[in-house]
Amino acid sequence: MKKVISILLSVVMIALLVVPTFAVDTSSAVKFNSDGKFKIMMINDTQDVILKDVLQASYLKKIAEQEKPDLIVMAGDLLTDFFPGATKAQLEKCLRQSLDVINSFGVPFVATFGNHDHDWEDIFPLEEQMAVYKSYENCAIVNNGCDVGTYYLPVRSSDGRSLPLNIYVMDSNNKASGEGLLTGYEGLKPEQVQWYKDTRDALKVATGDYVPSLVFQHVPVKEIYQFVDKVPFNADHTDCIFGLDDGQWYKLNDKAISGVLGEVPCSESVNGSTGEYEAWLEHGEIIGAFFAHDHVNTFVGVTDEGIKMGYNGGTGFSTYGNGGERSARIFEIDENDVENYDTRLVTYNDVSSFKINYYIMDLFSPVIATVLGRLIDLICPQFIKDIVVNNQ
Repeated sequence: MKKVISILLSVVMIALLVVPTFAVDTSSAVKFNSDGKFKIMMINDTQDVILKDVLQASYLKKIAEQEKPDLIVMAGDLLTDFFPGATKAQLEKCLRQSLDVINSFGVPFVATFGNHDHDWEDIFPLEEQMAVYKSYENCAIVNNGCDVGTYYLPVRSSDGRSLPLNIYVMDSNNKASGEGLLTGYEGLKPEQVQWYKDTRDALKVATGDYVPSLVFQHVPVKEIYQFVDKVPFNADHTDCIFGLDDGQWYKLNDKAISGVLGEVPCSESVNGSTGEYEAWLEHGEIIGAFFAHDHVNTFVGVTDEGIKMGYNGGTGFSTYGNGGERSARIFEIDENDVENYDTRLVTYNDVSSFKINYYIMDLFSPVIATVLGRLIDLICPQFIKDIVVNNQ
């Protein structure tokens, strides 16, 4: 009898070791429509200020009416970077101005934080910022992540019986210490990467297979640099962008399949590794990762390892951007073929007949760096250019 009991206890112990302790909830109020379709509208960098951004409000309403999204994803920086002396009450007012508009569309929305949202943590903590989001009736943010801005959103099939798609909403944190003027953000912390791995694996246990997933976060992973090449000072600078950090010119390469390079990518630190991208490659369930942060970048491409990545351009007119090309990114997904989704931009110019010249605001952008680079080419002798290059 003792031997039988010993065997039973061993079996129980093995079972406990095999069964994952990380629990996931695959129930969701968000699902594909009866026709098997699901549409996402991505916006970011609204950076509203006390003076309400009426241009942003009007064109986003037109896009929402035209596209009829099933979900809106806000990928950070709803708070502005420049607001000297701001109080928490003033910052909340700015945040609510954007959210009042989004909520009025009657569409479920989710959100995470950008670096400028983090900038205000000391006087407007992230938990309190998130409480503002959750106070709106159409907020679909869920509490299943490892921190207040990181979570997953299952998207059920039209009949509710399966899980064709999952959405990871990730908080990419703030500036990395000791980094340069433009590049070098913290990216995901180790515990966030581990949470992603645990969630991914638990979803496989719950559903029988790895669930195809989209990632939305503010700051890009450093592998975004797979889509740009450095070009020499004496190159034809058509469609090239000058980088203030390293004095180099950059140009999109053939891996980018659409969109434009308007500024040198400001990614997670290129001097280290968060492990996020490497984790995506482990089981191949990430069907796309899309970023914000760089207001005048809109390119999309596929990396050497097969990950589709890209940007939405900046959305708001209270910060720098690309004139009437400020945008929302649309995703159209079929539940029977989620990996082959369509994505495209819809801009202010696409939905508004009132054309604008926003050159003054947009001068405060990396366009200045590109103009500076062209002046260096024209004015500086070659030995100075060589010094810049050789010091990189």
